[in-house]
Amino acid sequence: MDFVTNDVDDGNIVFDHSSCNDRNVLRVVVTEASTEIALALMYRILCDKIFGDNQLIYLIAYETLEKALFLESIIIELTDFSSDQLDGIICTHEPSIAFKNADIVFCIGLARGYEFMDEENEDTFFEECALAAKFYGEIIEKYAKKDVKVIVLGNVAATIISHYAKSISRKNVTSLSKFNINICAAHIAAQSGCRVDQIKNIIIWGTNNKLTFPDCRYIYFNEDVIINDCLLVWLKIDLPRIMQNMSNRCFYSRSLAYALAEHCKILWNGTNKNNWTCMGVYSDNSYGVNEGIFFSFPVFCNNKEYEIVQGLLDDNSYVQRQIEKLSEILTSKIRDALQICKTK
Repeated sequence: MDFVTNDVDDGNIVFDHSSCNDRNVLRVVVTEASTEIALALMYRILCDKIFGDNQLIYLIAYETLEKALFLESIIIELTDFSSDQLDGIICTHEPSIAFKNADIVFCIGLARGYEFMDEENEDTFFEECALAAKFYGEIIEKYAKKDVKVIVLGNVAATIISHYAKSISRKNVTSLSKFNINICAAHIAAQSGCRVDQIKNIIIWGTNNKLTFPDCRYIYFNEDVIINDCLLVWLKIDLPRIMQNMSNRCFYSRSLAYALAEHCKILWNGTNKNNWTCMGVYSDNSYGVNEGIFFSFPVFCNNKEYEIVQGLLDDNSYVQRQIEKLSEILTSKIRDALQICKTK
């Protein structure tokens, strides 16, 4: 595939293919494109056939002017190795170019793997992250297609983006839970002696970081695995503690990128019958989670839409308390972030 390079204003690098105006081309935006997460994600987008075998992709790498200038070699590399699904690629710092008619936006955000503690909600970095999410919400509202799918790393950022992208359906915005599912599955596989791909229907309540509660009451294994009392106790007591004590997510950049790609692939192609995944989605007060925030729920996906799985508590007061606790903590963080956005 032959590409032609052009400069579109200072700092904008474009590799175009003649068919880029084809109606069947998806415009996919990846923000913070110079970060390790974004770079790994762009490789996944181009090699994992996330959107199907024959779907053409026009990839937009969005960065600040200072950082966009250093992405030319990465873009050349992406075009060199990619399949014939790549219809074009652009690196730009201009929102009007990057987000115009976007079909999918992967919003990496400033925080990425950073873990905010309660006392840090007023620090300058928390403020910068909140304002960056507000900025993305506003430019998505202004330039993207009204049926754009927005995939965000964190629930606070997803809530802010949805708040400011007012004409975009809240159901079109989702945030990542697949990373925590994958980490849980790895620990369970090591404990039970099975393969990761044999473990189904883990539930992640809360968020994609340490504010999470893994619920394994409904898990099953594709092949025979002995679920004895020792394993049940470990799943209930030890696994939640392991997840809440994980080291900083910034050490897992490539795993986060892989999880983002998986998240999108499942949303796009649907979940398997009787299997759910988990995503951060807009709460409709299901399971007592405060309405108006993004929170990780078990969901079924079909036709690029999700539906929250209902009826999974069975009057389990312990799990209900964990959900309500996480809901209150997350609501407080989101309230602080939105207050920052309103006053700046």
